[in-house]
Amino acid sequence: MEEDESLFWADQIADEIIKERGKKKEYILASGISTSGSVHIGRLREEMTVDIVRRALESKGVKTKWIHSWDDLDRFRKVPANIPKEWAKYLGMATSKVPDPWKCHKTYAEHFEKEFMDSAKAIGLDPEYQYQTQLYESCIYRDGIKTALLAKDKIIEILNKFRTGDLGENWYPVEIYCEECGTDAAHVTKYDGKYMIEYECTCGYSNRIDFSKKGNVKLKWRIDWPMRWAHYGVDFEPGGKEHSTPGGSRDTAVELAKEVYNYKAPVYKMYDFVIVKGGGKMAASAGNVILPSDLLEVYLPEIVRFFYAGARPKTEFSIPVDSEEVFKEYEDFYAAERVYYGEEKVDEKKAAHLKRVYEMSVVDKPAKKMPVQVPFKYLIMLSQFYDDNKKIIERLIESKHIKKTQVKDPRLVQLIGCARTWAKKRAPEEYIYRINEEKLGEVTQQEKDALKIFYETLDKKFKEDDLYAIGKASGLTGNFFKLCYKLLLNKDRGPRLLELIEIIGKDKVKEIIKKYL
Repeated sequence: MEEDESLFWADQIADEIIKERGKKKEYILASGISTSGSVHIGRLREEMTVDIVRRALESKGVKTKWIHSWDDLDRFRKVPANIPKEWAKYLGMATSKVPDPWKCHKTYAEHFEKEFMDSAKAIGLDPEYQYQTQLYESCIYRDGIKTALLAKDKIIEILNKFRTGDLGENWYPVEIYCEECGTDAAHVTKYDGKYMIEYECTCGYSNRIDFSKKGNVKLKWRIDWPMRWAHYGVDFEPGGKEHSTPGGSRDTAVELAKEVYNYKAPVYKMYDFVIVKGGGKMAASAGNVILPSDLLEVYLPEIVRFFYAGARPKTEFSIPVDSEEVFKEYEDFYAAERVYYGEEKVDEKKAAHLKRVYEMSVVDKPAKKMPVQVPFKYLIMLSQFYDDNKKIIERLIESKHIKKTQVKDPRLVQLIGCARTWAKKRAPEEYIYRINEEKLGEVTQQEKDALKIFYETLDKKFKEDDLYAIGKASGLTGNFFKLCYKLLLNKDRGPRLLELIEIIGKDKVKEIIKKYL
């Protein structure tokens, strides 16, 4: 299939960028996140959208530059639930000036930046990181600020079209961080038409500063966004649903870019929410989040990418982390991988789509041979009975889930790690397995007769049908399996009994059953 015929969403956006922005030596892509709290899996969608579009552009033979902005000059506006209440004393300060509550980084902002960047690297994200505190303090935006101040009346006119209450003539398009108290409670009292501003703060401090030399003056959000588009020549930047409402920040930014900065707004795509399956909308400021690092404890990095690559930006989707639906997500990814490597056949249109999604899901480049695939559900069980990875790998070979030639596949250790972590931290009770060492009480004569046959069968070669036959012959039918799970695991149900016997080992099973004979 030719690239220009691709139905994959990122290829379509790439075509739109090239068509609308014209042929360029380099296309500038942008993303940005405020450091109000952790970068959760909903916020991650912005970076994933840009990265996948970037790959689509580069596959067409064009060069790109991806700028990711840490908006760490934004004010600390709310104390999240997981932060000490005394941090309220820092409200109104830039997040880059607030101390780290956990004392592992220099600042509040840096804590969340580093937290995200470690995970971002693991899933193949490598933008050019920019820090707005550093940039504003270097006075690099001085002319952008000046342009906005001189166009104050025009900005007020534009913003008032989308407001219920009008901004007054004393309003200015800037925020000032007071040099005395460090908060943004200061306001402009006079502007000289060049670079000189006079301000007063509610703390009582006042001063006259040259913002071409002192970087404590920042444009307000709705003006800052289009200013940066023009400053960096941005060609594409997506935005969340909350920015995309009629009259919202995106609409005003487009008009401000044109009327104030004489710049055509970049190509834009709205992305919808990502939610945790069984949960609701996350809020970093409330401390109610699932982080990319949480996903990486459960899923392979390429499966994390697979979630985002497989859904159009405007489509909301959910990610399970603590339910059996995790197993299905692994199987869906494995199926796409098998299609990519020609190990599974589907119709031509679906195959083309899955292959493209898979290409966007791998962290680096697709391997020459299909990586190892092991059912995650089976690994969950193995990881709870064996602490040693070597034992797990031996069992996988014995059960013919992998070949001896696949033992060194790096994915294998990753899979075992994910399975073990999920079992320890997120598995529902029904998937938590422990060998029951204690005798639970007496069994009925009918149960004892069935267990005696079972005990003798363990010394022979047997199949699953032989186990069903024991239940039928004893008159217990399905209750025979329930009895075995109760005695071996102290549960009413469990994995396939044949698999359980093989994993625990016949000798251990006989040791447990013998107590009841």
